Formats: sequence, structure tokens, C-alpha cells
Amino acid sequence: MKTFYIMDKGRMITMITKKLLSGFISGLLVISLLAGCSKKAETTEATKAPEATTAADASTPAATPAPTEAQTSAPAEKVTLTLLANQDWANNPIVKKAWALYQEKTGNKLDIQGVPIDSWEKVMKTKFATGEMTDIVMYYGGYQLSAIQPDKNFVDMSAEPWVGDLKDFVLPQVKVKDKVFGLPLWEGSVSGMLYNKEIFAKYNIAVPTTQEEFLAACETLKKNGIAPIYMAFKDTWPLLPQFGLDPVFKKDPTLLDKLNTNQAKFGDVKELKDLVAWYKMLADKGYLGEKFSTNTWDGQPAAISSGKYAMVYAWDTYIESDLEKKEPGISAKIGLMPMFLGVNNEGTYEGPNAIATYVNKNSKHVEQAKEFIKFLAQTENLNEIYKDQKTQTYFNSVTTNAPTPQYLAAKDSVDKLINASVQQNIIGYSQVEVVKPLQDLMLGGKTVDEAIKAMDDERIKSAKAQKIAGF
Repeated sequence: MKTFYIMDKGRMITMITKKLLSGFISGLLVISLLAGCSKKAETTEATKAPEATTAADASTPAATPAPTEAQTSAPAEKVTLTLLANQDWANNPIVKKAWALYQEKTGNKLDIQGVPIDSWEKVMKTKFATGEMTDIVMYYGGYQLSAIQPDKNFVDMSAEPWVGDLKDFVLPQVKVKDKVFGLPLWEGSVSGMLYNKEIFAKYNIAVPTTQEEFLAACETLKKNGIAPIYMAFKDTWPLLPQFGLDPVFKKDPTLLDKLNTNQAKFGDVKELKDLVAWYKMLADKGYLGEKFSTNTWDGQPAAISSGKYAMVYAWDTYIESDLEKKEPGISAKIGLMPMFLGVNNEGTYEGPNAIATYVNKNSKHVEQAKEFIKFLAQTENLNEIYKDQKTQTYFNSVTTNAPTPQYLAAKDSVDKLINASVQQNIIGYSQVEVVKPLQDLMLGGKTVDEAIKAMDDERIKSAKAQKIAGF
């Protein structure tokens, strides 16, 4: 007679004969197979998980092997998270790489809802109002974030470890009342004027260092059949007048608070009138080319590549993310210089304007959405996402990125003239609605004074809708 020992959750069952044990185990195997087949038939492809059934489910516990850790803890159920962004942001190579990495590593899915930029803010606000908001949202920070009630709608992430990894310069852009709501996983670009170096060289045009030199360059280009500037007028937002706001607000540090408490208006500031008048001048002098009102953002790479246009208001990372992708080889021809907008004689550059990713606190998948943010913010993943991306970053721990050659070539000029982005901190400012009066002005439908008043009216209307004190 041989003695065998069988573990049953820590208890020893002894003195079982070999013959009895053999028959007993055979019976258990048959029952286990039947139970396994039955359970498999009940499992759907979408939710299939490893079987946790053991022989103990079908017989007495006396002779059951102890379940392993894999048997007792089923893997987390996979989830599809919805994400709302405007179409332009959704096509950014950094976020696309981040989303792909998340889906690959976790097995979860993302349902990206890209909305045209001229309507997406309205879509977003409607979704919040109707309780149909996605699990995750991409948006600005600062006062523009305040307009959509972050305390009510988004998860407060101030206590997350990754907040300590953020560079100091980005904190004002992602905070509202000292709370951090979003992860600024975005390009760290420098905005200025992109120019075709070959065209400038052909017509012996030096990079302008004053507004007078810039206008002289435009005249030279125009006389030689080259449209000085491509502007995606039809899409509204690419007029980008916010670039001209930065040096004005830097010159008068009190202006932002005055605007945001309704103690001042755009129309009260001479430099802002000069900014508005600048756009009218560009149109009237033919510096935007013929039929500029039909120009689109999507058509911009081909237009720049054609050699028919010499310059465009944009940012250094756009060269790789859009121009090079659509017109291979063009990046070597493009340089970065100050942009001139009628408000600063030496020109200006704008620093990074962070777009952040937020979690809808009222989502049924709020915990999974928070895990999505945590995944992206891990140092290892951040460095994988930014690896070889030609951009600055907002994270101290990222070392795998590379500044653009255009930025490096213009670094001395950038360091001298760069200004922080201010538009996201102006209550009621919209890159679409506040810009539309400029289009009317450029097409002859408004005067400068009428256009700037309409811009003020739109900003104030939005502030009143937010019930901002003083409006």
C-alpha cells in the first residue's frame, strides 16, 4: 500500500490507495472536460477570458488541486474609450503615436471622434449639455478651459505623480485655479513665419529684421510674380491674429486682467487696432495672392511646394508633421523667421500653446480613462512617444525628442523675440468666432473700427454666457 498526499487549500488528505485515487481522478477529468465544453459555449468572442473552472467545481473539494494565481484572477475586461478632438489635433503625429502605443500595449481600443475645427467647440458644448460627452476630451487650458466648467466636467489630476514632471513654463497653460485637469501631450512648437529659402535666395532677399524690411520683401516677391504669403482664409482659424496679441500683452501686463474684468476692450488699445488693420493691408496690397478667400488649410502644403507662395504664418513642427509628410523633400527648403503683424517692429515668435487631454468625470468608464492618462504619462511611454519627434516637450523626463533644424538655425532670433501665448487666457476668445470679423474686413464688408467692435462683441457675449463677473 503506497501513501499519497493531495493538497486541498492547505489541508492534507492522507492514506488513499493508489487504485482508488486513479479511478477518482479519471472521473474528475471526464467531468472537468464536460464542464469546460459547456462554459466555452457560453463565452462570446468580445469578452472571452481564461477559464477559471477547476475539478472542484464539479466534484467534492476533498481531492481538488489548489487553484493557481492565474486561475483565481481573471484579466481585466477590455474597453473601448471614446475620445473627442478637432480633426486637426486628431491627426497630430505625436498623439497618433501615443494612441497607437496605448492600444498595442493594453489591448484596449480608442474610438476617435474627430470634428471639423470650425464646428467642434459647438459640438463639444452640446455634448456636455446633453450628457453625451465622450470619455476623453482634447482641449485648451487656461480661461478657455474655465468656459466649460472643469470642476463639473473633468477629473482633477493635481495629485498625479506626472504633474511633478511638467516643465514650469507649461503650468500656467494647464492650470485652472491651481488645479491641473489635463495632460499636455502635445508638440512644443515655436510659431513664426515659415519661408521658402530658395525663393528668398533667388531674388536676393535677406531675412527681414524689421517690419519695413518685411514689407520691402513682399514688394519684391510680388513684382516677380510670387505671392508673398499663403493664408488659409476659408478655414477662418488659420488667420491666427492671436500671434499678434502676445507682444501687446507683454508690453502691458495689466491688459489681460482689464479685459477679463470688462474694464477694457480691444478697441481701446491702439496696437490691437494696428493688428486688425494689418490684415486689411495684406489683402488690399495683394500680398496674399489672387482669390485668397478660397485658400484652405488642406491645400497649404501643395501651395507652398509649388513655388507660387513664399511664406506662411505657422510653427516649426508643422514642417515635419504636415509639409514634409505631404510634400516629401520640402523641409530642407523651409526656414523660420519672425512674423510681422503690425504690432512689433522687430517681429515676434509665439511659444508653445499646449493642447491637453482630459477625462470626463461623468463617464461610465472614468477609471479606465484615468488609467489611459496614467499610461501615457509614464516616463518610458513618454520617451517612446516623443522618440525622434522634431519638437520641444513639456516633460522634464523626456530626452528622446529632437528640436527642429529650423528652430536651431533661428535660435538667437527666437530667444530674443519669443513671447508666451496669451489667447487661451483671454475670457471669451475663440479662434473661430472672434476671427470672423477679420474676414469681413479683408473682403470689404467692415471697416477696421467695425471689425474690432465685432470682435469685442463676440468676446463679451461669450463671457456673459459664462456668467463672468463684470460682464
